[in-house]
Amino acid sequence: MRGRLAAGLLALAFSLSACSVAPSSSTALTAQGLTRGADGWYGMPLTIERTLPSVTLLSTDDRPVRLDEALLGTPTLLFFGYSSCPDICPIHLAAIASAMKQTRTSYDQVRVVFVSVDPERDTPERIDEFLSYFSARMLGLHADLDVIVDALAQLDLPGPVIEGPDPRGEGDLIGHPAQVIGFDADGRARRVWPFGTRRSDWVEDIPRMAREWA
Repeated sequence: MRGRLAAGLLALAFSLSACSVAPSSSTALTAQGLTRGADGWYGMPLTIERTLPSVTLLSTDDRPVRLDEALLGTPTLLFFGYSSCPDICPIHLAAIASAMKQTRTSYDQVRVVFVSVDPERDTPERIDEFLSYFSARMLGLHADLDVIVDALAQLDLPGPVIEGPDPRGEGDLIGHPAQVIGFDADGRARRVWPFGTRRSDWVEDIPRMAREWA
């Protein structure tokens, strides 16, 4: 599995600047090139007020992590996905990791959290392996499906949807929310970045998160 995953992620890396890979999931709403807003951000502001979900997940070493408590104090990028995802997840995470490195933003300044929507396949070991291709400093979380659905519902996002066999022979494709949500240090959702957000967009927005949302 490690060899196939590494080869797939390497191939996707060549697409990051334009994000031209067509998403396999029908729930992957794609940005057709974000433009800088009047306020200077590329991430899109939220029209409704939301906070970190009040649910308890597990870290990959099986420590309980209550989102609305454990993630306070540091700006956070929260993303729901799965390790077998053919496009949305690796592209988002690779772009974020690259922008963090380029801007010299540490994961102590902006936390990056990946929550698996595929509890049947995503064991803690598999989540760790997947995130290691981007940064071992990203926080991987998992839980039973009903807990994940509850967390998504609190953010007005749909639960995961089985969309049929993956043509790569990796089991089923899973439709899941394609946006990354940004929370400030007080746990308030401030902006979202849809699939198709470019690395250059993250390069502009991530340092602002570290400066202004702490």
